[in-house]
Amino acid sequence: MKFATEQSDRIRAFDLTPMIDVVLQLIIFFMFTSQFGELSRTEVELPREQGQEERADKATLTVDLTATGELVFESEPISLESFARIAQIEIERAGSADLVTIRVRPDRRCLAAHLNRMMDRLSRAGVSRWAIGTLDPMSAPPGDSP
Repeated sequence: MKFATEQSDRIRAFDLTPMIDVVLQLIIFFMFTSQFGELSRTEVELPREQGQEERADKATLTVDLTATGELVFESEPISLESFARIAQIEIERAGSADLVTIRVRPDRRCLAAHLNRMMDRLSRAGVSRWAIGTLDPMSAPPGDSP
């Protein structure tokens, strides 16, 4: 009978507190880190075009192009040359230019010359896949003309 008592003591002594602590810390971590994507967006007025639905494969790098032609990467202004170096590093890290997609979020008031200059420089850096962020005209506020 002594064996049964030791067995029941072991079962009663099983403590779930450390596992619950770890699970709660993971939940807090994922909730906190999931907000960074939203926090690093710059306010730009996107072009109102139909565009395509966002695909499952997300862009590797996202850069904003302001109305004045300035680049903003992760909420910080950046030069075109610096962003081109970042794109080259990302291509080297991925192992192929086909695995790197650059999403450009141009302000609708930005001159096309700024976008063309950026695309030309990044093409020379090896970037071959692009996505341009747009705003669906059907989601525009009523009375706001495109």
